[in-house]
Amino acid sequence: MTLPVDTDSSDYKFNKTLNEDVKLVSNEYGKYDLAMENGDYVNITGLDSLRNACIIAILTRHNELKNNPTYEGFGCRVHDLIKGNKNKLLRYKMEISLMETLNQMRRIKTVNWLKIVEDDVQSYRVSFSITSINDETVKGKVAL
Repeated sequence: MTLPVDTDSSDYKFNKTLNEDVKLVSNEYGKYDLAMENGDYVNITGLDSLRNACIIAILTRHNELKNNPTYEGFGCRVHDLIKGNKNKLLRYKMEISLMETLNQMRRIKTVNWLKIVEDDVQSYRVSFSITSINDETVKGKVAL
């Protein structure tokens, strides 16, 4: 059984190449979970799906899914860095890691910008803007 899709939406009609996904929602602490509506998962398409995929790629540790050959090399190396002492070099390494992760995604044409802001002593907030393979711009935010 597949999740219901709004096939009449322009996002579905014109952004099919960006695929479909189960919607993620963030709570006030920046933690993500699958969206539920009427006891079922919420399906998203197009640009929302691409934003969702970026969040999943960033929040997945590099090679965390290595037991599945489809996802070999998938994920982000930023998780190895975030516990280091905060300094300019660490932030630069984090930016490089996040840019590599986004640039490896087939649905992304270019990463327009990426910004890391220190929330407090233990966390960061990442904002980004990307251009999809069909020339649409997507912005997203992730808490690390």
